[in-house]
Amino acid sequence: MSGGGAGGAVLGVVRTVVPDAIRKRFALKFLIVLLLMGLAIGAVGVLATGQITTETQDRIENEYSSLADQEATIITQWVDRNRQSARLASNNDVWASEDTSSVERAAVELQSDTTDIDEVHVVSADGSEVSVVASTELDASDSIAGTSREYVADLEFASIGQVKTSTVYEAGGDTVVGFVSPVGNGDRYLVLESAVDELAGEFQGSRRAESGFTQVVDGDGTILIDERMGDDDSAELFSTYGDEAARQPIRDANAIRDQRNPNGVSPAMPAQSNVIDEEYAVGYAPIFVTSGPEEWVVLVHAPTSEVFGFVQTISDFGLVATGAAVLLMGLIGVVLGYNTSSSIDRLTRKAEAMEAGDLDVEIETGRIDNVGRLYGAFGSMRDSLKAQIQEAEQARKEAEVSRSEAMAMSSYLQERAEEYSEIMQAAARGDLTRRMEPEDENEAMDQIATDFNEMIAELEMTTGQLKTFAREVEESGRSVQQSAETVRDASEQVAESIQKISDDAYNQKERLQDVSEDMDSVAERLETFEAEADQVDFGDSLRQVREIAAALNTAVDLGEETMAESENVAGAAEEQAAELNEVSSRAEELVRYAQYLGDGLGNFETEEEHEFVFQTGAGGPGGDGPEPTDD
Repeated sequence: MSGGGAGGAVLGVVRTVVPDAIRKRFALKFLIVLLLMGLAIGAVGVLATGQITTETQDRIENEYSSLADQEATIITQWVDRNRQSARLASNNDVWASEDTSSVERAAVELQSDTTDIDEVHVVSADGSEVSVVASTELDASDSIAGTSREYVADLEFASIGQVKTSTVYEAGGDTVVGFVSPVGNGDRYLVLESAVDELAGEFQGSRRAESGFTQVVDGDGTILIDERMGDDDSAELFSTYGDEAARQPIRDANAIRDQRNPNGVSPAMPAQSNVIDEEYAVGYAPIFVTSGPEEWVVLVHAPTSEVFGFVQTISDFGLVATGAAVLLMGLIGVVLGYNTSSSIDRLTRKAEAMEAGDLDVEIETGRIDNVGRLYGAFGSMRDSLKAQIQEAEQARKEAEVSRSEAMAMSSYLQERAEEYSEIMQAAARGDLTRRMEPEDENEAMDQIATDFNEMIAELEMTTGQLKTFAREVEESGRSVQQSAETVRDASEQVAESIQKISDDAYNQKERLQDVSEDMDSVAERLETFEAEADQVDFGDSLRQVREIAAALNTAVDLGEETMAESENVAGAAEEQAAELNEVSSRAEELVRYAQYLGDGLGNFETEEEHEFVFQTGAGGPGGDGPEPTDD
């Protein structure tokens, strides 16, 4: 249920937010949904195009940044190669020779044997004075003061084997870089000059993009090497590179010189008259020269239109494709929506006609989609409504007939119900002689009459039996009460007589005990007298006296037993009298209840009395005793 519940909640929120004016119009809803879908597709297309454009631009920027780093690597390798040549060449002992001819021949040989070396000079430094010892270009003893080679006088070396690299300068009509290495332990130096023309020819800026080029500048913005050196109109060596804003990439390259990847790109530099007269991109990277200039920077230029033209093409194509997709979807949606909305509107009008009662309206369409099936469903519903209306009309007529019959039956039932109600009320008042007469008009009413008559008959018979039973109970109770009172009086008389007998027996017992004691006393005196008078014999008399005393004691014992039996009989008589009193009270109460019952039953009117017969007990049909008699 979670999926259906969540969807229902969302639809509920939509129904609450969307105005009814929109919800009532399918075409408007479809247009809004279509518009939202177009906006969504457009947004996705724009975002995707922007993402692709950004990724492509980043890739191209990385390529230009890498290209600047490659150009810097080419320059560094060229410098290192020439430094190595200068260091190796300076190990030749001929440079320290005093034989000037030998030094000159060695210089010429070195120039011819090394491709990168354009000129070879051996100079002698005496303080700040530097003079030429031998040279492939200069005359011996010429001074370099005031020339572009005077930088040699400023060189200081800590030890043999070190090579100092100069900046770029012009000498003899060429643009060169000088490499100075000390010779031996003396004051001579080997100076090798290499032209940068061939080095500039290895740059790839022009091959990377049309109108592109590579330059090497120093920290002050002076152009040292230009890929366009072969074209005197384009190259501007030793001039200042652009304005202050244009030299920002130079500062950025020197600022990141110590980083692991000290290269970057400025993708949109404003047009510069002495750089490129339109917006351009420039990749930059610092150049690392050992024992030489520390702020060389290589700059790879190209117009932005050339560098990022493909990016712009991708962006334009993506936007155009997105717009075309949105437009195509809009056109298809409008056609489909208009067609569907028109069909639904026609169907709505036909449904309204059906609602107004016109069931002969034509509902047909050539569509076979959901709308076509909806038309078919409405057509089926129209036919079904026709059939149902006809059936309803027939049912209405039958219902009218049934209603008439029902009204007649209702009237009959009402009359019979009133009659039955009056009979029931009479029965409730105690008249059990009334009966309901079945008329064979309604089975249920006849069944009620039959069941009521049977019930009243049973109730009448039961009431008659109860009347008889009440009279018999009342008479029997009075008889029991009289008998109980008679027996009680007799028991009380017996108890009084026995009490008198007991009292007489008690008195007689006392007298006999006294006589017995007197007889015992007489017998004792006679025995005493006989003992004192030897000649007198009272044997027979004493024996008779003792027999009489024994008889008296026996009579006393019998009297006690008689008295005890009398007391028991008297107690039993008293208990019987008490029980008879209880029986008499119960009989009196039974008579009173029987009177109450008889008075109540007297309110019921019956046609005849019925004999009451006990169904249980020893005298009943189920008992083993004799049959009851009239006595």
